[in-house]
Amino acid sequence: YLADLTSRYNAKTGASKAYTQKHRARMADPRVVSGFKPATKELVYSLVIERSKGSRMWDIDGNEYIDALNGFGSNMLGYQPDVIQKALIEQIEKGYEIGPQHELAGEVCDLICDFTGFDRSGLCNTGSEAVVGAMRIARTVTGRSIIVAFAGSYHGINDEVIVRGSKKLKTFPAAPGIMPEAVQNMLILDYGTDEALQIIESRAHEIAAVLVEPVQSRRADFVPIEFLKKLRKLTEDTQTVLIFDEVISGFRFHPGGVQGMWGIKADIGTYGKVAGGGLSIGIVAGRKEYMDALDGGYWQYGDGSIPEVGVTYFAGTFVRHPLALAGTKASLQYMKEKGPKLQEDLNANTQYIADTVNAMCRRLKVPIFIVQYGSLWRIRFLADYHYQELFFVLMRDKGIHILEGFPCYMTTAHSKEDIQRMIACFEESLTELIAVGFIPAYEHPAADENKNLNQPPVPGAKLGKDKDGNPAWFVSDEKEPVKYLMVTE
Repeated sequence: YLADLTSRYNAKTGASKAYTQKHRARMADPRVVSGFKPATKELVYSLVIERSKGSRMWDIDGNEYIDALNGFGSNMLGYQPDVIQKALIEQIEKGYEIGPQHELAGEVCDLICDFTGFDRSGLCNTGSEAVVGAMRIARTVTGRSIIVAFAGSYHGINDEVIVRGSKKLKTFPAAPGIMPEAVQNMLILDYGTDEALQIIESRAHEIAAVLVEPVQSRRADFVPIEFLKKLRKLTEDTQTVLIFDEVISGFRFHPGGVQGMWGIKADIGTYGKVAGGGLSIGIVAGRKEYMDALDGGYWQYGDGSIPEVGVTYFAGTFVRHPLALAGTKASLQYMKEKGPKLQEDLNANTQYIADTVNAMCRRLKVPIFIVQYGSLWRIRFLADYHYQELFFVLMRDKGIHILEGFPCYMTTAHSKEDIQRMIACFEESLTELIAVGFIPAYEHPAADENKNLNQPPVPGAKLGKDKDGNPAWFVSDEKEPVKYLMVTE
């Protein structure tokens, strides 16, 4: 079966495979080796896309795909929506000069503040840059060094946040080439636990900021809202900066991000992805007392006022690029005109996909489950078995663009027919793999796997981590009170 599938997929996407091989010697692209395994070597290559529109993409072989990845979350309005395309063409005709201040910059910052409720906002090129800026601001204002982050979170490609922690609260680089010294001012704690709050409180005098990915893209089923409310109170009491990294969730789940959904206001928020309308943008927004560290604060002409706040350094050649500004203004204005229903409909469609596919997986008795929050969904394997990657190959073979290990996102361009086609391909792929014995049987528990992490399954249960590092609930062992037992049902 594997040989037949490989032959079929290679025949369908032969131009993409040939392109990958042709450019491998000179183009160093980590993406093309993602998921490499010797047994499926002939299937390891990215689809090379020629054009896109709406919910669809076409590769250089002429194959059409419904996109489930959608720019790793950056695409919310579909590809080439008329409103974005019009704004970009107009700006190209006007010019895209670098250096002078641009007329759209102030309007974009006004829109950002309107959406987020923050006092001020600043712009950069990417979400990773925005996180760097937020961390730098926090350290500048507080005079402290330590940044707390949580296991399982993703905050971009800055050296400091590519880090792993240990039970002894030591930090280590999570990738080669990052020096150990680069992560020594990071403190990595378990997300959502009382122990994390206790550690933050005990070390508050040295903590500049707590950096949170509120809905972790790797664990979208884990949403510890009560923990975040306690964290907000704790950081306020200790004058520690609370940073919400909403590069993914901002503007996507709700016009005000998860802060608007949950009523938990951070001191600084970082944004990007969907705000740019398909172009690269990074945003740092926050309370005045923190954002003033970028420019010294408010002053005006004609009197004795001056910038009074000490500033840090945060700049870049392509910051406030005219095309990025045009895309961002058009994107945010469109969202403003449509109102919260835009995000509500996206969230509802994503919930429908998750519920429908999860019911299917229970019926077919396969160890697969979709975890979902807002308009983000991700495939989770509930058991380890060989050749899990073949499911994603089959989905692409059937016309759904999806990659192993990455979350998927809904867009306003996905029609009801697109959604039904995605669900149908899901079942076709699972059925085919079951028939040839590539998926083991699995009996799903009665509980909803997508919700049991957000409230204790039994009174007195405490949140911790299982042997694989995933969040799980534990209760005290009656025979040995100092030990805990994991709740399995």
